[in-house]
Amino acid sequence: MLPSESPFPCYWWGTSLENAGLSDVRPDVGTYGQYEFDRLPPLPFEMRGDFAWLAQRPAFDHNIGEERAAEIAFALPKLRDAANRLGIRLPESFTRFMGSPELHQRVRSNTDCYLNLCDELVRSPIGGGWLVRFLADSQGCRFWYLYLTPDGSDHAVVSSRDFYGSETEQWQDEPLDPSETEQWQDEPLDPSEIVYNAESFEAFMCRFWLENEIWYAASEKTPMLDVGREYIERYRRGGA
Repeated sequence: MLPSESPFPCYWWGTSLENAGLSDVRPDVGTYGQYEFDRLPPLPFEMRGDFAWLAQRPAFDHNIGEERAAEIAFALPKLRDAANRLGIRLPESFTRFMGSPELHQRVRSNTDCYLNLCDELVRSPIGGGWLVRFLADSQGCRFWYLYLTPDGSDHAVVSSRDFYGSETEQWQDEPLDPSETEQWQDEPLDPSEIVYNAESFEAFMCRFWLENEIWYAASEKTPMLDVGREYIERYRRGGA
């Protein structure tokens, strides 16, 4: 889905890249910041739905798939069934990635985000389509969703501070403080918080992976990927 077709405002929600020399366009404003979508550089790979740009990258012990690997494997076939009942086809790139632990192992997050797959499609409060949660911040600061148009013919990735899930779900299975959990559950959902982040699932995962690799290289003083240096330079030039 192109940004011009989005029923949601367009921003990139991500972490600061000040450590990579991008303080002007990616200043540190907290765990996550809302950054200008139009300033994002183009991705350095062709998005073909096969994740070829990721498949040969190093795997990490600490990755976005490790925490809930069993839950993902259980939820994916249930999600397929739920989509079939609605007559909606999930994007092949989405099901390919979610069903591939070997791809999960190649994506890490500097804020400990983890894959958190909902096994149902939830009606979006805006746009008339459907939301499928697939990624969560470790502290529940942010959630990322596949947004499907009403007939499932197109999709995008959106994010929100609000939790959209099935009636039986809560984002923390074992809340540390029941009183805080009750307060969180009572907070009304704010549809205006839903923000368009990427034109496709693969595009989102590519940018998420690349920006995290840039952050780690800059923070740990390890070699920067060639595509990371290119990304930084394009960001400095205003996305050109």
